[in-house]
Amino acid sequence: MGAEKAAAFTESWYAMALQIMRANQALATSLFWSPWSFGRPSARVTAQLQNAALGVLSKGIAPVHRKATANAKRLARTKLRES
Repeated sequence: MGAEKAAAFTESWYAMALQIMRANQALATSLFWSPWSFGRPSARVTAQLQNAALGVLSKGIAPVHRKATANAKRLARTKLRES
């Protein structure tokens, strides 16, 4: 079970790192074409930053959720067989 947790953790960090790179590229592109005015970010840039953060969190939790769901299903099958 420890190996599964370590694998899920590693997969999670890798997915988050890739998502951060994608978000940085998208943000850099949008800032290049429409720079902030007077030091204040536009509502579009703020929304893009929020969506990027949510995307990173979503990518990070997906492998952990997948492993936890698989374990719950496996354990439920085991309990049904024992009954």
